[in-house]
Amino acid sequence: MQPTEHSIKIERTAHYYTLGNEIKSADHIWLLLHGYGQLASRMIARFKNVDIDKHFFIAPEAISKHYVKRQPNFVGATWMTQEHRLDEIADYIAYLSQVMTPIIAAMKPHQKINILGFSQGTSTMWRYIHHSRLPFHSVINWAGEFPPELDYNEMLPYLNSIQHKYFCIGNKDEYLTTKHKEKLETFIADNKLGFQFKLFEGTHVIDQEVFSDIIEEL
Repeated sequence: MQPTEHSIKIERTAHYYTLGNEIKSADHIWLLLHGYGQLASRMIARFKNVDIDKHFFIAPEAISKHYVKRQPNFVGATWMTQEHRLDEIADYIAYLSQVMTPIIAAMKPHQKINILGFSQGTSTMWRYIHHSRLPFHSVINWAGEFPPELDYNEMLPYLNSIQHKYFCIGNKDEYLTTKHKEKLETFIADNKLGFQFKLFEGTHVIDQEVFSDIIEEL
C-alpha cells in the first residue's frame, strides 16, 4: 500500500526587514528579494550607504530556512524547491502581497516603487510581478533567471510601461557561465523585454558601484 499525500493551510510567522528613515517622505520605495541561502537581514545591509532619506528598502525573508554550513552554523533561506513547488510559489506570492498591499495603498503621488531580485530572488520577483502588475518605476534583474512558465509576450504591454529595466551581472559570476549569460541575453532580445545591460567586474554579488549608478538614472 502506498502512502497518501495530504495538504492543509497553516498560519506561519514571516519576517521582513526595512532600511530607511521615513517611508512617507522617501522618493523611492524598494522591494528587495534575496537569493538562495541568503537572509534578508544580510542582503538589506548592503544598501546601508544609499541615501536613506530618499530611498526606503523593504526586504522580505523567505520562509524556508536551512543550514548552509555547519561549524560555525550559517543559516540561509530559500524561496522554494522543486518539492511542492506550486504550493510554495502560491505561498510566497500571498506573503509578498500581504507585505506590499498596505505600502502601495499608502504611497503618495510623487513616490516611485522599484523592485530588485538577486539570484534565486529574480524568479520570485518575476512571479510576483506577473501576479501583482504593480506600477513599478524600475525592475532590476540581478544575476538570475527568467521563470520559463511565464508568458512574457502577454506581459509585454505592461513591461513596456516600466521606465527602467536593468539586467546586471558580473563578468566573473561563478554560477552563470558565459554560455548561460549569452542564453539569457538572447532570451531578453527575442522577447523584446527592453533591458539595459549592466556588466561589471566582479562575481555573484550586488555591486554597490553599479547600483549607485542605477539610482542616479532613476
